[in-house]
Amino acid sequence: MGSMNVTPATPLYTGAAVTRTDTGGSTSSIFIVASTAQSILDFRKLVVEFENYSSTAACTITLQKGDNYSEVGQGNAAAITLATAGTAGYVQVVGGTSFESARFQDSDDYCNFVITTAGTIYVSAFLLP
Repeated sequence: MGSMNVTPATPLYTGAAVTRTDTGGSTSSIFIVASTAQSILDFRKLVVEFENYSSTAACTITLQKGDNYSEVGQGNAAAITLATAGTAGYVQVVGGTSFESARFQDSDDYCNFVITTAGTIYVSAFLLP
């Protein structure tokens, strides 16, 4: 299994096309990485959407702690379970103003989601205006 990078789109107030990246069931790590124009990930404005498009298998994703975070007892985030396509919970959204960059941001300025139970997933990421 490998890894893939997903760069967040920055939608305008008038709207923007949604770009979905397909994991194809073969990726173990999904790195959310800022574009050159964005320069950094502003975790307060970062939103990541996961959609399981498999109608036969649920899957699990875990947001990994950053490599410099060392608080005792604070590791990776709780697992995110994506139900099978078309059922409640097959789409999950991570983000918001309380998204902790101090806990989840890596030293290379990205965040890392690991697919802990294989699945066929669409990933979309946004940096809100």
